[in-house]
Amino acid sequence: NAFFGVRYWIMKNLKTCIPLARGLAGSACPLPVKTTIVMGEPMCFSPKIAGQPTQDEIDSAHGEFTRSVIALFDQHKSRLGFGERN
Repeated sequence: NAFFGVRYWIMKNLKTCIPLARGLAGSACPLPVKTTIVMGEPMCFSPKIAGQPTQDEIDSAHGEFTRSVIALFDQHKSRLGFGERN
């Protein structure tokens, strides 16, 4: 990777990162890519003690989030060209 040693030193000592990226005509502008964003219903997670969720509450919220993302994908996949995927 180009300039890895210098970039690593800067990262460790100056606590900043210098990513190397190329885009349009070699510039830092990203390449144009078609992006589709879909939004689901808002989700609310409330632990019994504010700011201190238990591991069971985290696992439950993660499970609910995962099911919601899968349902959202299944709802929109045909329209977006991914109808054959499960």
